[in-house]
Amino acid sequence: MNRYILSAILLMIMSISTQAENLDTNMTKAVHDPIKIKSVRGILGEYVLMEHVKGQLRGGYITFSEDDASRTNAYALGGHYHFNTKRWNGLMIGSEAYAVLDLGINQNPLDQNGDFLNKNNESFILLSQIYLNGTWGNTEMTLGRQTLDTPHADSDDIRMLPNYFEAYTLTNTDIEALTLNVGLIDKMAGWENGVDSAKFVDVGQTLGLNADMDGIYYASAMYEGIKDLSLSLWYYHYSDIANIFYAEAGYTHAFSNDTTLTLGLQYDSSHETGAALLGLQDANTYGVSIEVDFSSLGLTVLAAYNKDNGSTGATGLSLGGGTFFTSMEDQTLDAIGSEGKAWMIGAGYDLENIGIQGLNVGLAYGDFQSNDASGYASHELDAVLEYTHNEKFSFTAAAAFVEFNTPYIQDYTQFRLVGNYNF
Repeated sequence: MNRYILSAILLMIMSISTQAENLDTNMTKAVHDPIKIKSVRGILGEYVLMEHVKGQLRGGYITFSEDDASRTNAYALGGHYHFNTKRWNGLMIGSEAYAVLDLGINQNPLDQNGDFLNKNNESFILLSQIYLNGTWGNTEMTLGRQTLDTPHADSDDIRMLPNYFEAYTLTNTDIEALTLNVGLIDKMAGWENGVDSAKFVDVGQTLGLNADMDGIYYASAMYEGIKDLSLSLWYYHYSDIANIFYAEAGYTHAFSNDTTLTLGLQYDSSHETGAALLGLQDANTYGVSIEVDFSSLGLTVLAAYNKDNGSTGATGLSLGGGTFFTSMEDQTLDAIGSEGKAWMIGAGYDLENIGIQGLNVGLAYGDFQSNDASGYASHELDAVLEYTHNEKFSFTAAAAFVEFNTPYIQDYTQFRLVGNYNF
């Protein structure tokens, strides 16, 4: 572990009350849950911690086709099993093994989609989590392979294997309504690590460097002490690459018993630092999101807008699905690669209102444009169906139709179906 992050952890542990031996294994993180600002990608990629189950079986199918009639497919069966020890003096060891099996349906390797299996399109087993967790009063420490949910590093669970991170994290809630975090992210596994989903690789390789880097340091403060308002500030230091600053505000207001408005604002900036191993980084991204939930109708309407006026466009340094409000099933603002803007509008409907319990459908449309329209112009239509039978069984079907008005980029369609059984 890097000596700087170790020093921060030791300082925070030293501040713990001497009465910390009276441990609560379900540590309270804040006075109330923070307001979550949703994007299409965020909704679909949310990783739900299943503390009430020991494992999960998962089956999936994905197909990707372009206008030139080329098409790839993949079928897979997977799952994970986790085990936690009992706590002793506040300490607990957690572990999880994850396996993904190629069902052998695709016989031609040229037609195999690479999003489900390892880099050779083969089955694999991964020790996805192995960590030491400690809780003392209002302080929690987790060291090792784990899941993360931060603006620029998240699990993004929309394939057979979500993203995992080798990280060292510390959280403290001694101050009422204020959550403080510090951490170091060293390695990443999962479908978006850019090298091999079945291995933990240095984050420098994930970001496209030919060599390892000295990790990603982050610190954050989240405040929920004002009624109906959440505020968060995040700082990331990518060694010899960039410094990223992210701010978000969420506000919710109930107009009646069945109508709720949620408003989100965000700002994201990235600027090169040190040796600038990935070149110039100049991102200044603004975003706004509006969501209206009509609970009596089972209807939710969502709209969002992002604009970047930095010379290199919105940052592409996220480890996961990214943080932008306009992120869709496939397209995100950083794909533009230069100054530009994006907007989206969508709606979801809970069919329980017409007697079909557990079934939700959604449609969303997004538009992505560079300031120079000849540089990048695309739009995406997403259709989603989610069914939850009970806590044990659920599945998601999602289709994305992406069209480009940019020369030399082909339109494409992507469809995936993933079913989960928890036990």
